[in-house]
Amino acid sequence: MSDRLTELRRQRALVQEHLAWLDREIAEASGADSSAGPVFPPSSAASDVPPPAAAVVVAAALKARAAVPAVSATTPTPVPESPAVAAAADAILDEYRVAPDALKTDVKKGCFLYFALALVLVAAVVVAMYFALRHDR
Repeated sequence: MSDRLTELRRQRALVQEHLAWLDREIAEASGADSSAGPVFPPSSAASDVPPPAAAVVVAAALKARAAVPAVSATTPTPVPESPAVAAAADAILDEYRVAPDALKTDVKKGCFLYFALALVLVAAVVVAMYFALRHDR
């Protein structure tokens, strides 16, 4: 048997084992018994191939993970907010708050400043080139 065929059969067996585990987890989560869903046993041709060490480690990690309760990252735990905390947060926000019109004006001033600086720089380069390249007559 070729190495590629052996590897393909081993991979198929791993996928079937994973699907069987998923079926068991789905059945467990839905409240039904674990024999309710279809369980696909590994093929007999792949059973003579020993599982790799990584598959054993992954299986152990999945079992350990199943024992830990799931925590949702999208629903944060509510934190009780006291009036003192809310007042302090509002004070900090008010300290750094800037009016939108002021920000727009500052941006315009900055653009004009950079434009004027670029014009002065171009003029300085032209004057320097004039004095450097002129011919004394």
